[in-house]
Amino acid sequence: MDFRRKDSMILPKQKGSAGILGIGPTRRAVLPQSPNHDRAISTLDNAIQTINLVHDAIPFQVVKGVLASIAGILGIVKNTFSNQCDFHELAEQCQMVGLVIWRATSQTSEHQLDGDVRRALADLERSVNGILDAVKVKAEKSLGSKVLNVTVNQETIIKWRSDLSRFMTLFNTELNISANVKLNELLSLFQDFRSTATFNPQMHIQTPSVPSSPRVFVGRDDLVWNTTSSLLECHHVALIGPGGIGKSSIARAVINNKLLASTFQDRRFFVRFNDIDAAQVNIGTFLDRIARALGLVATANAHDRIARALSISQTLLVLDNAETFLDAAVDSARIAAVIDEFGAQPNVAILLTTRTTVLPPNLDWVRLRVPVFEESAACEAFKAFYPAIETSVLLKLLSAVDFHPLSINLLAQVAVQNEWSPQDLATAWHQQRAALLETGEGKIRSIAVTIETSLNSPSFVKLGKMAHDLLQIIAFLPQGISKMQLNVIFSGQQNPESCADALCRQSLAYSNGDFITLLAPIRLYLSKRYKDNVSLLKEVRSYYAARVEESIIVGQQNANIEYVLTHWLKDPALETIPDVLEYIGMFISTLSECCPRAVSMRTAISTLDTKKSYGSMASCMNFNMVVSVFRRCKLPLYKSTCLLMISHLMRLIGQMDEAEEAYTEARMLALEAGNPNLLALVDCSLVAAYYVQGNFQAAEELLHKALRRFHRSSWSTVLRLKRLAFDADLKLLMIQLNMVKGKPNAFQGYLEALPILRKECDSSSIAELHFTAGLHELYNNHPDSAKACFEEMQANVDKDGPAWVMASVGLAEVSDQQGDHGESRAWRARLLELVQVMPGQSTEDVDELTALLVGYLALEGDVKRARKMIILPVTNATQDLSVGVVNCKYLAGMIELTGGDFDKAEEYFHDTIESCTSLAEFLYRARSHRAIGEIFVVKGDLVPARKHFEITDNLCKTMGIPRERLYFGLTCYIPSKTLDGWRIYQEGHAMFNEA
Repeated sequence: MDFRRKDSMILPKQKGSAGILGIGPTRRAVLPQSPNHDRAISTLDNAIQTINLVHDAIPFQVVKGVLASIAGILGIVKNTFSNQCDFHELAEQCQMVGLVIWRATSQTSEHQLDGDVRRALADLERSVNGILDAVKVKAEKSLGSKVLNVTVNQETIIKWRSDLSRFMTLFNTELNISANVKLNELLSLFQDFRSTATFNPQMHIQTPSVPSSPRVFVGRDDLVWNTTSSLLECHHVALIGPGGIGKSSIARAVINNKLLASTFQDRRFFVRFNDIDAAQVNIGTFLDRIARALGLVATANAHDRIARALSISQTLLVLDNAETFLDAAVDSARIAAVIDEFGAQPNVAILLTTRTTVLPPNLDWVRLRVPVFEESAACEAFKAFYPAIETSVLLKLLSAVDFHPLSINLLAQVAVQNEWSPQDLATAWHQQRAALLETGEGKIRSIAVTIETSLNSPSFVKLGKMAHDLLQIIAFLPQGISKMQLNVIFSGQQNPESCADALCRQSLAYSNGDFITLLAPIRLYLSKRYKDNVSLLKEVRSYYAARVEESIIVGQQNANIEYVLTHWLKDPALETIPDVLEYIGMFISTLSECCPRAVSMRTAISTLDTKKSYGSMASCMNFNMVVSVFRRCKLPLYKSTCLLMISHLMRLIGQMDEAEEAYTEARMLALEAGNPNLLALVDCSLVAAYYVQGNFQAAEELLHKALRRFHRSSWSTVLRLKRLAFDADLKLLMIQLNMVKGKPNAFQGYLEALPILRKECDSSSIAELHFTAGLHELYNNHPDSAKACFEEMQANVDKDGPAWVMASVGLAEVSDQQGDHGESRAWRARLLELVQVMPGQSTEDVDELTALLVGYLALEGDVKRARKMIILPVTNATQDLSVGVVNCKYLAGMIELTGGDFDKAEEYFHDTIESCTSLAEFLYRARSHRAIGEIFVVKGDLVPARKHFEITDNLCKTMGIPRERLYFGLTCYIPSKTLDGWRIYQEGHAMFNEA
């Protein structure tokens, strides 16, 4: 089987063209209805086939290398680059070059080639090799990636075409070989030549030592091309990767490649070492295996006979499963020296497949890492055995084994053998997992065998207990372990970094960004085998427990932290459950602030026995308005606190059912404990959630209840100081609600309470209070007092941070209200520049601030720039559901509304409403309905306009705010005064009644 995929096979002659069997001329106008991509692939295919056939037809080694390099270039372009359409003309040019070379060399023997022809070919070879090196560099960047998106720019492609044009001109002007003959004419001449030429029948004969190509071989074209090209360039190649990754299959495809077959002919030898282990190998067994593959009779002088046999002519030697002898228990150094000696012969090319990265030191190796399959190739490999399964179902299954080739094969085989339906297979995988990957004996039939082969290798055994324990920990942690933090986590252990490097050299582990991790099948196997013996766990727990409030660590390693803390809760020997719950509370708080996402910790928390007493430390719950620092408490408080944190997090990301369930469970715990303070705390957490959602009426009602319950309860002497802080938090919430709803004397209440609030509340809560007070005064046209609020906020937060930027936006609004529009524009321009380079801030913060400031850009008349700059914030925001999504989409709608693109604006507002519904958010939903209503008024369609205004009105009532307070906030959220349908509707105009 040829190593190219189905879409690369030889094309038939096409009607109406001067073609030959195996070559289709690259004509742009023949298939005008074909997509550009299909036409580009066809062009590449035709060019590759032409060059391969010319390569086979010309016996001269002086040109075979040039043609192989050209074919290699086009093969990499086809199978690796994403902009094949840009290579259309280059592919045509390569096809013509191949035919011109044939015409220049086909009428003479190699030793009679004209000196000018030789010089022209040498010049061409330099150009072609330069292009090949360039495309290889590009292609190598994609080898470890699951997504191929490699491109070459147009300028570079034009330069390459210019280099080839120079060769064509040289042949045309100096050698009197016309390079201007039409492609069809050259193809016709070449067809006549092939029909009469006599080919060497021995050329394609394979020796018994050459295995057949794999029956199912997909997704590896790029690696085959890279390997083949390197071997033809007299390099030695090592295919490196973990067990079951498909190294041997690639080697089998390579050795059967027709370019290699024509070059090495019957001098291709495949030596297997897959049926013995490293403990059985010595220099004698190593040489004996090679001698038998070469057809030599066993002899005591095997080394010399092998050396003489290899020196006869060009030879390709494939050594499969090379880790077996490279890591031999004895003679490994002697074996490496012999490989160096054999490979030093200029006519010998060696291909190794190996798990280890430690190679014989004195040869120039091209090291090619073999990655897992890409999604499409993984599905194709599975469906070759088991086709009757939906791709969406299959992808979910195969992603669980990291698209690992052997695991995919084993899953497909077990499904076929058991005659399972797709549902049966999914159920079996869910229940058995690792067991399904152990279907037989030997490395190619069992994940267990291939992993144990690595674990029992002499070099791994020499590493000792630390390496084995570290491997267990890497398997235990979902993300793997941070390379930079190894010495910090395992400060009491010897050389953890050296052990980690050794695991990677053995291909048991691999580097994935900043982490060292394992492929899923290896992790599954180790987790099953060592599930009750996770060593070094104490150090890992201590490391993460100390960092649950560090936003950078939580942002990068939250999956690990969640898993470690959840596992910790299930420890039957644990006597410090409250401490772990404290860590969980702090972790969820930090997660909510830096990168909110769903967690699965609630089940483990809920199953804790609340009637059992545990030792305790200070418990801390730290999010916005809720403070919970209690000492020597019983478990219900700890559980309730964590459940409230989870409820808060779920609300942030729009999982309202899960949020409500966690809140209800926390409230039940408070009622069962008979603790009114805890019940007040639970209710207060929901008040904060309602406030964020714009449900001000519900927040106010619940807050009054919490205050009454709180003031009726008694507090112990130990907790009395904490009561003051809790009371201050409740008052702060109430003041904010009063200002948002426009209640009389709300600002006076803020001023009076400020001294005690500054003392008892955290700085972020005070900053938010100052901002709300500033907006309140702006709304009431009191710019001086608004300015004082924003300036105090700005003075007490980190300079150039998000809160500082928001205070500055407020000050710019003050300048606008005072008539100094030039100053306000300058303020916002400086802030927009600052936000684009803001260091150390989350993407969500940067996106929201950018959306806010470009909203002002549109109001200032620069709609074009605003439209351009809002794209990234909206794109980023739509990846996760949160209030940030609502804010960015609404502002994008406002920009389009200001710019007059009402259809696009309506689309954004509908998206906003959809997100608001999921988040149970009221304020942006009401504003979006009002905006859509204005769009229908402009279009003259009053029936839907009235409907949207009615919804807006009802939402204002639900929120508990007067209709005129709907736009309590910044100017960029308010539609232009020229859009006055909402005002006319509120006035009860007859035109809406008639509609």
